[in-house]
Amino acid sequence: MTRKQSGLGRVELIWTVVVLSLVTVLIVNTLRSEVARAKERMCLDSLAYLSAQIHVGLEQLEYFNAEQLEDYYLGPGTPPSFFRTEHAHLLSKLLPAGISVPKDPWQNAFVLHKVTQGDDSEFWLVSGGENGEYPEWPITKNSLARRLHLPYVASQH
Repeated sequence: MTRKQSGLGRVELIWTVVVLSLVTVLIVNTLRSEVARAKERMCLDSLAYLSAQIHVGLEQLEYFNAEQLEDYYLGPGTPPSFFRTEHAHLLSKLLPAGISVPKDPWQNAFVLHKVTQGDDSEFWLVSGGENGEYPEWPITKNSLARRLHLPYVASQH
């Protein structure tokens, strides 16, 4: 007497579970990497927006040279490990009225840092990124940082 099988046997069921598990793992890993890339893009967009707003704020405050600014300005969020509270100047002081400073996507503080080399000063707005480690100087193109340019005063002739 022969019985006709209907449905999946044990071997087929095991293979189905294995294949579905592999597909799920691939999808989850892809989503994780896309979320990480999205946070990085969001951080770079925030840096661009903040640097533009700081530029406008500096024009309104009539800060046109590096000597008028402190070495560090800190936004809300987790401060960098090298940052001491006695150096705390609020980044929001440099922004136009009504503009708030966000945290970066990883809840770290944005930091405006004045880098002085000889008589030259550069201003960099930086983020600690996912690991909270702020970039080493000099800044590379892969750093989560944006150079801030001071407002230009045209000489009147």
